[in-house]
Amino acid sequence: MMKHCIIVKWNEDVDKKAILEPVKVLFEGAREIDGVSDALFIENCVDIENRYDLMIQVIVEKEKLQNWNESEIHKTLKKEYGDMILSKAIFDYE
Repeated sequence: MMKHCIIVKWNEDVDKKAILEPVKVLFEGAREIDGVSDALFIENCVDIENRYDLMIQVIVEKEKLQNWNESEIHKTLKKEYGDMILSKAIFDYE
């Protein structure tokens, strides 16, 4: 299994605490995607301007990453929350 990390810095006008719950709800069906075993949410513990705010870690079989990329959850994340993201980084590791 690999970890697919989506590391997000929200726009300044986003309520970081309030947005966490709807994003978690969006990911509730992640385990139903073939190859995905879990999705974890790690919040930054310090509020400093040059830090990212949230890391979403999707645990997925490496050879099935494309299933995640083509999933409705992934598409909805980009469509519904894309404008709220100042910057993001994607990092995969085993």
